[in-house]
Amino acid sequence: MMGLMPDVTSLLLDPDLGAQTVTVKRTRGAWQGGRFVPNAGEPEVFTAVGNLQPATSEQLEFFPEGERREGQMVFYTKTTLHLTEGHEVSDVLVWRGEEYKIINLNRWQDWGFNIAYAQKR
Repeated sequence: MMGLMPDVTSLLLDPDLGAQTVTVKRTRGAWQGGRFVPNAGEPEVFTAVGNLQPATSEQLEFFPEGERREGQMVFYTKTTLHLTEGHEVSDVLVWRGEEYKIINLNRWQDWGFNIAYAQKR
């Protein structure tokens, strides 16, 4: 018998447990001839709340060796974020004046959250 899974997503939003607000920049556009062509104008900007932490050495092991660099952050959030795939292009997180481009995304919507791995630009 499978037990009930507790909903712990409220912990992602608790400032006492490290929740923070980050700015998200989302570029809109279209793929044309295999290249992404952004729409004219500024990207869409909004805020997301979640837990932002430096990537651990264990988390970095999941990336190819050439992608294991300093400046990677992990953002746990309920907000739906984009990674370059299909008709989407990766969102950029802005935290403390620094930009971090999402390079990997684990979507756990069934459990109410997403895990975004972002690299400092």
